[in-house]
Amino acid sequence: MKNSGWRGLGASFVSGALLVLAFAPFGFWLLAPLCMVAFFSQLINSSPKVAMLRGLAFGLGLYGFGVSWVYVSLSTYGGMPFWMGSIAVLGFAGILASLIAIMAWLVARSTPAGSTLRLFMLPFAWCVFEWLKSWVLTGFPWLDLGYTQTDTWLSGWAPIGGVYLVSFMVCLISVLTSAIFKTREYRMIPLIAALIGLSWSANYINWTKDDGTALRVAIVQADVPINQKWQSDSRARVIENYRTQSRALAAGSQLDLVVWPETALPIHLQHLTPEFWQTSVPVGTALLTGLIDTPSLLDHAPSYDRSYNAAALVCNVEDGVPQVYRKRHLVPFGEYLPLRFLFQWVLDYLELPMSDFYAGSGMQPLSCGSRIKIGLSICYEDAFADEYRRYLGDAGILVNIGEDAWFGDSFAPHQRLQMAQMRARELSRPMVRSANSGPSAFIDHRGVITAQSLQFTQANLVERVYPQIGTTWYYRFGSWIVLFSGIIWLLAGLLSIVTASRSNTGR
Repeated sequence: MKNSGWRGLGASFVSGALLVLAFAPFGFWLLAPLCMVAFFSQLINSSPKVAMLRGLAFGLGLYGFGVSWVYVSLSTYGGMPFWMGSIAVLGFAGILASLIAIMAWLVARSTPAGSTLRLFMLPFAWCVFEWLKSWVLTGFPWLDLGYTQTDTWLSGWAPIGGVYLVSFMVCLISVLTSAIFKTREYRMIPLIAALIGLSWSANYINWTKDDGTALRVAIVQADVPINQKWQSDSRARVIENYRTQSRALAAGSQLDLVVWPETALPIHLQHLTPEFWQTSVPVGTALLTGLIDTPSLLDHAPSYDRSYNAAALVCNVEDGVPQVYRKRHLVPFGEYLPLRFLFQWVLDYLELPMSDFYAGSGMQPLSCGSRIKIGLSICYEDAFADEYRRYLGDAGILVNIGEDAWFGDSFAPHQRLQMAQMRARELSRPMVRSANSGPSAFIDHRGVITAQSLQFTQANLVERVYPQIGTTWYYRFGSWIVLFSGIIWLLAGLLSIVTASRSNTGR
């Protein structure tokens, strides 16, 4: 490979690696368009093969560093040997990077090198790539470009077309900037200014309004070490800690809702009595907690068949009757084993701990009358924007409960909080995020964090939350920008084929 070829691969890899700094916890958001300018510039004149290799290099830089926390989950807490954990991370990053490589190859294959058409197809292609990444192999919608702009003026596009539209706008500004440097198209400068002006204006659209109530909500962050929660000798202490903190919070002032994190109760729902709920929070306060739901226990079945990672909402602690939500989108290799006939031997050989949950089906908002209507998600379910949107119903607030201790002191908890902010912005609903080890947070309907806890500490947060009524364009129409991008990309490819055919005919 020529030196220029290696330089192109190196520049692409560095661009991808630096892009990680645009996401949480770093937040250098301006790096996002700058890195995309650098990457797109490497694709403009490339052959399909070179474009594919540069796309792969960019993806390895982005995901090799951006999701390095997978190693923490697999090896530090999952017990996987160092060598195998490292290979797993590299393999995972390689799979994600290969999607960018395929995208780059398709763009280069369907458009002439050095053409304006190729340049302007890149935002559409990137948008389709991010959408594909959200469902291929159960989906991994992490590090979508739009998340880098969660706290910027570009987030005003989120209620219009979701995170993919924000990603599209970042890419569009990037290609316009690339056109200025690569082709001296200075007429692009007014277009960039117009886009910035439109983006700024979009932030002033009020999509929803308060429903007239204000809920006093408390989050209990107990920071229970992951290796202690499920031990039988510490189970009672863990449970009582949540109950003690909740009663103390409620004693200070009347609370409408107390939220405990995912699997806060290391116990099956079927083992909880009405007396448990009655003595956890005062009358008049609703309690939402994560736990394990195993319906077969009620039938005195001999096995723990069909367990669910679930949440229970008890509105009236006097009767102690919970509403139950069962997690729909499970974590592969963490909460269930896909293709068991292929991978079971690996788990048996390594003796890795893994839950074996079933996925829940359907969902309506959990509600306590008309005042409290919750659009709930567990763990990384809130990363799947379109799924969350479909099940929102008439919920006035969003709640996400998580167990981020599995990720240790890595990027993952901060990236997850950033995604929760984007869901609040897209749907124009306040978000309550309760995580065992933090960061827990209250997020308003514009995606702004109003209160946040530190990680790895016991903390209680109490805030007023204002349920919203009304809908955003994104809530009604979903990720329409993806369909639009796919159509434009297809038409551009057909145009390129027709043009090339005519050129060959005219020779």
